[in-house]
Amino acid sequence: MEQGLTCNVGNCEAQLTDQALVTACRFVGALLLSAVHVLCLKCASNHRFAVQGPYTCPVCQQPLAASEVCKQLLYPSEEWNSVVLSGLSPTMVMEYAGKALSF
Repeated sequence: MEQGLTCNVGNCEAQLTDQALVTACRFVGALLLSAVHVLCLKCASNHRFAVQGPYTCPVCQQPLAASEVCKQLLYPSEEWNSVVLSGLSPTMVMEYAGKALSF
């Protein structure tokens, strides 16, 4: 049985059913690492993601630019998927598919 996504903030762990806020966090140190954190909309609001940045990820405490935060549909329709990918080169579609699979 497939489990759904849950909020990554502290003890929230709310089931994510429709939309979520997704961050693209980078850790700079000895190695450059990246992570994706998923927040329920309630936690996103509680951590002031509804106002203009700058932002701080509530999961890893990394600073985030506005371009590193995105409200995302979690289960878009097939029609939406077709529209989003139309006009992209096969190379770009494969690149995006690879990123999605690594998530």
